[in-house]
Amino acid sequence: MTNLTSVAAPSTELPTSRWSRLKAWYRPRREAIIAWTFLTPMTVYFVIMTFVPLAFLIGISLTEWNIISPPTWTGLQNLKIILSSYRNWFYPKVLLRTLAYAVAILSLNILGGFGVALVMNQNLPGKGVFRTLWYLPSVFSGAVIALLLRIYLAGSTQGVLNMMLYNFGIQPVDWVHSTFWMPIITVVFSVWQGIGFSVIFFLAGLQAIDENLYDAAKIDGANGAQLLRYVTIPQMVPMLLFISVTGIIGSMQMWEVPKLITAGGPNNITYTLVYSIHNDSFGALEMGMGTAQSLVLFILLLGFIGWQLNQYRKQYGV
Repeated sequence: MTNLTSVAAPSTELPTSRWSRLKAWYRPRREAIIAWTFLTPMTVYFVIMTFVPLAFLIGISLTEWNIISPPTWTGLQNLKIILSSYRNWFYPKVLLRTLAYAVAILSLNILGGFGVALVMNQNLPGKGVFRTLWYLPSVFSGAVIALLLRIYLAGSTQGVLNMMLYNFGIQPVDWVHSTFWMPIITVVFSVWQGIGFSVIFFLAGLQAIDENLYDAAKIDGANGAQLLRYVTIPQMVPMLLFISVTGIIGSMQMWEVPKLITAGGPNNITYTLVYSIHNDSFGALEMGMGTAQSLVLFILLLGFIGWQLNQYRKQYGV
């Protein structure tokens, strides 16, 4: 009888203690767990869509591959050709030309965008309409605008621009084959297409400046030029950093004019890096050479952005 009554129900002490330990572990980490629950899918997506293609890019750049036959390992041969005197320094000239276009486009985008933003920040009648008009070119397809520009720049009297000039007694100009005009047209086209982006962000930065800073400077006797130099421009440095980083990425990938208007001419003066990547990869079916140039472009952009961010951290201690 004693043995029968001494048999007790199964103990629940172990599961209860496990649950208590789990709750004790979870409570201080609750916010981190919730955050990683939301961030993990995006992090996985970012890793798959960024580092996996980058690994393929590096791998293919070390091969000779025409898409049809299997790739052949060549090591650093493609990169050596890009940085060598091959075809009278063809690829180094393409790199320098691309950098020159990028600097010109970025400089005009920053200076022009900041100037337009200063005007648009004033209490002007119809300023909303003007802001929309400045941003519209950024919305249009660059390829479509380039095709329209090609019609305007036709060298005969049938070209729209030449027809207008002919009314003033100016003879037709072969714009597309002019080594003087095409670089200028290329830069102006890219600036016109991208300046709206700079205007919008500069305008947002101007409107975020504390008005008390201007009031304090005016009390100290600052004039308009001094307000611009010592208040406005320093406050715009973070926005300038963002625009310069995104702007250099966009300007170094300019390809509409070389691809759709000039075919890299005249005299290779508009033969840019992205156009060269497209030509080698899909024109000549030299995927290894094309991806090697893409890798060089990636390294150039990474170096520029890293240098710029480092300068910003040194100056502002962030």
